[in-house]
Amino acid sequence: MKSRFGRVVAVHIAVATLVLAGCAAPIPREPVPEGWALDVHQPGEWWTQPVIPRSVVVQRCPLPAGWFSEPDLSQVAAVRPGISIEYSSVTDDYQCPIGWSHPVGEASFTADLGTEKGLREFCSSSGLPMDTGWRFLGFRELELLGDPPAQPADLAETGATAAFIDRNGTVVGCVAQIQQGAWAGATMKLSLGGNRPAGAGVPACPVAAQALGRTDAGTVEEFRLRGAGAVRGPDGRVLQEAATLRIGLAGDSITATHPVVEGIAIVNAWIRPKEAIALDWEKPAPAVSGSIFSADGKLLATCGG
Repeated sequence: MKSRFGRVVAVHIAVATLVLAGCAAPIPREPVPEGWALDVHQPGEWWTQPVIPRSVVVQRCPLPAGWFSEPDLSQVAAVRPGISIEYSSVTDDYQCPIGWSHPVGEASFTADLGTEKGLREFCSSSGLPMDTGWRFLGFRELELLGDPPAQPADLAETGATAAFIDRNGTVVGCVAQIQQGAWAGATMKLSLGGNRPAGAGVPACPVAAQALGRTDAGTVEEFRLRGAGAVRGPDGRVLQEAATLRIGLAGDSITATHPVVEGIAIVNAWIRPKEAIALDWEKPAPAVSGSIFSADGKLLATCGG
């Protein structure tokens, strides 16, 4: 026979189990705003603002019942474009890219990444359409540097970094990658391509070290440099006369040289450094160091960061 005390205990155990298991707060049900559209040719750093409504996010990336989301869609009414929402439950998790003005599309494994037309189509699969408002500046194929070559022999990867700019001076660096039989997609990064006020110290390089690998000895095994952005002098002026950017990890002798078009560097390298550069996952990534040259080889400026 069950006593009242027993029933109370059972209820408390059930509640405690639910609390321990976790229960996500519900997301408000909202209609997509009538006529909603994202203008991708706005002045300023609009891509850093929460411009995609929650209703659009949920429409593109439906949330399973009871799952958590990061950012927490029960608390935020809009998110930044180009990010991925991380959904998680007690037993599983996955990420869903939300896209930009359009949802993320399917990138072609057979795309021609050596032409403007092919790169425009491939980069548009990110959800940020490379329409006529984006002027094509050029592209840089993947370069492998280091001894032995950085790229593993069993990874058949092709790729290119493409650069575009619009009337507002917004620069798009599109990193297009195809891993045959595995994955194909475009990663988009936006930045301002105009002059800036003079800052203290050495100007920042347009790209930083990414996708770092670590040796058992705690040093950098390999890393990527990829993207597009303005090269500037100490006075903050975009160096329109620049022709090349030579860049690598600070303290390493292996550097990659990349084209600069109208002051915008277009970077794409996979490097295995020669020197033992310390890599600690609990600290910021190792700094890069670069030199910017004119067409006749004159050093115009240096960059770091």
